Amino acid sequence: MKLNLKKSLFVSVAALGLFAVAGTTNASAKKSYPHITMNEVLKTNPYNRNVVFTGSNALYNKAGTLKSARVVATTSTIKDLINERQSKNNLRAYRIATTSRNSVYYKVVSFDGTYRGWIYGGKMTADRGGFAGGIKSTNTFTEGTLTPTQKTTVYRITTPGIANDGKSATYEDPMYTQYKLDHDDRQVDNTTNYGEARFRLDRIGTRTQEGDTWVYIVATQPAYTVANGWIKLSGLTATGTIQ
Repeated sequence: MKLNLKKSLFVSVAALGLFAVAGTTNASAKKSYPHITMNEVLKTNPYNRNVVFTGSNALYNKAGTLKSARVVATTSTIKDLINERQSKNNLRAYRIATTSRNSVYYKVVSFDGTYRGWIYGGKMTADRGGFAGGIKSTNTFTEGTLTPTQKTTVYRITTPGIANDGKSATYEDPMYTQYKLDHDDRQVDNTTNYGEARFRLDRIGTRTQEGDTWVYIVATQPAYTVANGWIKLSGLTATGTIQ
């Protein structure tokens, strides 16, 4: 009986020793997190900070490797946004941060304001330039050249009205080709009374995401010059030629 009791006590003590060792191991293996070494506003030309997602990294409320960082948009969500091919999903980068592990993060916001957060931008090196990691630079709109026929054709707005589809109203710039250029940047909110207005084309270009063609129209009559602005070419109907 005494032998069994001693044996039981020995096993119990040994077990406690194993638990103590395991506890020590877990404590020593506790995860360590980096810290921010720099966080500042990007001072370069805003138009040079237009970017798009690459789909390789998620968007976070803070640098993704920091303790308690929370996902704002998963890589799956971001890939869906990329596949949408919509200019409203273009991004403007406006802050940069670096961590103690030499990682770079950028704070970005989508052109329609739906998504805002921090995304991995590559490793910090002495000669580092541009964007990397989860974002890359983009040209949101490319201007082209009017054809001889387009230069001499007179157009009207096919369906004047209030629709925010790029075909009824005219805009300061093609929609979502720069940050904050959305329906609030219309030259004319309602073109219902512009059915008789006639326009010539002054400029032409293509949005990168959708691949659609936009033109800058100029009224041929002084009464309608307030409507001068950008509109989709598909929203116009040819009515004749310039005399």
